[in-house]
Amino acid sequence: MAKVTAPLFSIEASGKFGDSMVFGKWKGINYVRMHTKANQPNTKAQIAVRDKFRQAAALYQRLSGSDKAAWKRSASGQPLTGYNLFMKRAKAVINSMPIFNLISAVEIEEEATDSCTISFMVDKDGPVEIKYGNSPSGLNNSSTIMATADEINFFDLEDLDPEETYYFQITQDTQYLQPPTNMDAYTIGVDGDNTVLYGVTAVSDGRETHASMAHLSSVPDVEAMDEDNFVELNWQPIDGADEYRIYRMEATGDHERGLIAINEFANFQDTGQNPVKPGKMPPAENHARLHAGETGIYSFQTL
Repeated sequence: MAKVTAPLFSIEASGKFGDSMVFGKWKGINYVRMHTKANQPNTKAQIAVRDKFRQAAALYQRLSGSDKAAWKRSASGQPLTGYNLFMKRAKAVINSMPIFNLISAVEIEEEATDSCTISFMVDKDGPVEIKYGNSPSGLNNSSTIMATADEINFFDLEDLDPEETYYFQITQDTQYLQPPTNMDAYTIGVDGDNTVLYGVTAVSDGRETHASMAHLSSVPDVEAMDEDNFVELNWQPIDGADEYRIYRMEATGDHERGLIAINEFANFQDTGQNPVKPGKMPPAENHARLHAGETGIYSFQTL
C-alpha cells in the first residue's frame, strides 16, 4: 500500500498508471480518474451513425476558410463551435435524406454603394434562397435563384444602403423527387367493361413519391388478358428515379388491388398478373426527400 504524505492531489502527475488510473491536469487542477477502455460496438445501427458522422466531417473539410468563419458566426451565442453546428445541421439532413447539399466557396465578388455581387457553388441543382439584413438575427429580406451544380453561381443584392454592414445566409429547403407525369393508359387487343385506377410512384434511395394516376374503363377480365391483350401504361421519365412502382388502386371485376410491379422503365404492360403485394397502396404523401442545404452567416460592407 502506498503512503501519501503531501496534500491530496498536490503532487503533479500525468499519464496512465497500469490499467487502473489516469493522472492529469485540467484548468490548473490536478486530477485522477479511473481508466476506461473505449468500446467500439459494431451493430448495424452504430455503424450507420458513424458512417453519417464521417460523411458530415468530409463535407466540412471541403469548406473554405470564409465558409468556416460563417459557421462560427452562426454559432455565436450558442454552446457550440462552428464545426459542431455544421455537423449538427449536416447530420440532421443526412439522417432523413440521402444528401446534404453543400453550399460552399461563398465569396464577395464586388461591393458598391448600393449593391453587392455574391458567388457560390452547390453540389446539387435546385432553388436556393439568399436571406439578408443588417444583423445576423435580422435576415428579413430574401431572394430565390436557381443554382447549378459544379459551377460558380452569381447573385446580386441590390437597393442597399451605403456604408452599411450587411449579413446574409444561403439556404435550400428540402428538395423532393417528383412523381411521374403525363400518365397515359389504353388497352391493346380486346376491350372489356372493367374499370381500373392505376397509380405509379417514383422511387429514389428506397424513398417513394405519392402516385400519379390513370383511370381506364375498358379493361377486359383477367382471363382475357395476355401478351397480346393488355393495358399499356406510359409516363414521363423522372430524373433521379431509381425505379417506378405500379399499383392497381381501384378495380372492378376480377382484378386484384395492390402493388402489381416494380419497373425501371417509364412504361408497363398489365397482362392481368396478380399483385406482388396484394392490398398494398402507394403512400398518400411524398416521402422521396432528396437533399437540402445551408451555409453559415457571412457579412460585407457597402462603400
